[in-house]
Amino acid sequence: MIKIHIGLKGSGKTKKLINDVNNAITLEKGNVVCITEGNRLMHDLDRNARMVNTEQFDIKNFDMFEGLLCGIIAQDFDVTHIFIDSVFKSVPSADMSTIDELIQAIEKLEVKFNVSFTLMVSAEESSATELVKKYIA
Repeated sequence: MIKIHIGLKGSGKTKKLINDVNNAITLEKGNVVCITEGNRLMHDLDRNARMVNTEQFDIKNFDMFEGLLCGIIAQDFDVTHIFIDSVFKSVPSADMSTIDELIQAIEKLEVKFNVSFTLMVSAEESSATELVKKYIA
């Protein structure tokens, strides 16, 4: 399953993310990972969620971010859900014109490793590509 929450800053995406991560911890049988830029969510998320702070890595593009996702899955085959907060903060060179590249990579990982993904995208919904629209929750 892939879900995308899209909206401008202040639209409630982070609150949805916190609720979704904490619910996944109680409902899913595997491990839950939350990728975010910085540590700002550390006190809001259940301590059983694995936090990955992208500030610790020099992620330049979606290829590098895909490598991070592959590394997370390779390290722990019990991962069932990866949440990605503010994808454009984690990959500063990316924007809505290039997001399909990430979505296509995530589609392959979802099928191959049976991992669900939830992404938070800071953008106007009207700017969403057809591929993004397919997964808007």
